[in-house]
Amino acid sequence: MFKGGFAIWIFIGAAWSSAPEPVLPLNDAVQTAIRTNLRVQGAALEVDEAGDMVEALKTRRYPRLELNAAINHNLTTQSYTFPEGSLVPDSEIGPIPPNNVEITTEQGTTEIVSFSARQPLTRLYTIALEICEGYVTTAMAVQKVRWTQQDVAFLVKLQYFEVGRIIGDLQAIDESILFLSSLSDLVRNYVDQQVALEYELLDVRARLAQRQLERQRRIDEMITAKERLNALLGRDVETPFSVEHLPVPHQVVYDTDASLVLAFDQRPDFIESLLAIEKAEYSYDVKKSEYIPDIDFHFSYLKLFNVSLVPDAEAIVALDLRWEIFDWGRKRDELASRASKIAGAEVKMGEVRSQIEIEVRDSLRKLRTAQESVAVARELQAAYREKLRVMINRYREQTTLLTNVLETETQLDRANSDYNKAVLSVWRALAEYERAVGEV
Repeated sequence: MFKGGFAIWIFIGAAWSSAPEPVLPLNDAVQTAIRTNLRVQGAALEVDEAGDMVEALKTRRYPRLELNAAINHNLTTQSYTFPEGSLVPDSEIGPIPPNNVEITTEQGTTEIVSFSARQPLTRLYTIALEICEGYVTTAMAVQKVRWTQQDVAFLVKLQYFEVGRIIGDLQAIDESILFLSSLSDLVRNYVDQQVALEYELLDVRARLAQRQLERQRRIDEMITAKERLNALLGRDVETPFSVEHLPVPHQVVYDTDASLVLAFDQRPDFIESLLAIEKAEYSYDVKKSEYIPDIDFHFSYLKLFNVSLVPDAEAIVALDLRWEIFDWGRKRDELASRASKIAGAEVKMGEVRSQIEIEVRDSLRKLRTAQESVAVARELQAAYREKLRVMINRYREQTTLLTNVLETETQLDRANSDYNKAVLSVWRALAEYERAVGEV
């Protein structure tokens, strides 16, 4: 009954499940979460938003086309008087006009249609800078998606291991229930033979009842843990599944320097901090370009209807210049503000770099400690298992007390739980290391 190693089986066994459930491998769970998790989908929408903003910026390179139309109704009568000789004072035929001429407008409506096209010239440089800044913003959004994916993958692994921990505890409890049930029968016989006292039997039965209650609590915890994992996977929380058996990981040793290089190449938050510096530099250049005068090529056409006094159409081609020659130091101060943002982004990048170094080194230390703890837990488990075997034999021979047997059983139960936690701590440490170096 107590022979053999205590394996970490991460599956829903027949002891606490009435029907088999489809096995969900760890890698499949991670990949599913990366695709369907709601946080990941929300971050992906930000990439689309940034890309749409870039496309909108590109359209500003082309001419701005405007069409205006109006219908004017004359509410008052207007008169215009041209005095004698106002156009030509003296000519061969006399003054023009030869006498005072009065022209009066008529009641009615006048239709006006105008079309204009304005092509920016010097602004094209600023627009190009803004487009480059938009590309950097899009790249930052992509890194945010990667960071969200890695964070979600880490949470999925932790929840997956949590289900495994609970199932490992259930196996230890089932082992304890089986032992206490056998012990209860043995003590019952001893009581009938008046070799043991009634309170000893009651003590064993009370411990058995406690284990059974604890077993039900663990089952409830497992159901909750599986619901949380389903939520991380972006599916119905009641979706049935079981998780695969994860053996004790092999002893692995990672080089610190190589891990740091890998982290700086892959960590999305570090790449995003570098892009933030580039974005701040483009923002500075955009603001600096405001010193350049705005020169536009402008074409306009105007057409009047129901007008006979003045020309009813005109077309204009022009070069427009707009230049704020004095701004009371506003651009200078705004440039100083943008320069401060560049310095702030560089400081932030240094903070992220230091944090990554700390996380990588800490994850390596945790991994080493976790791997060492497995061997210690395994030795303790084997020792208490053997001790319990000896104690139960002595109790059958009536050379030891029942309290010693129960105490040893409690120690083995604790050792089984500690071994379960030790093995899962290695998997957790591996997950933390993968997250620290930027792997999913």
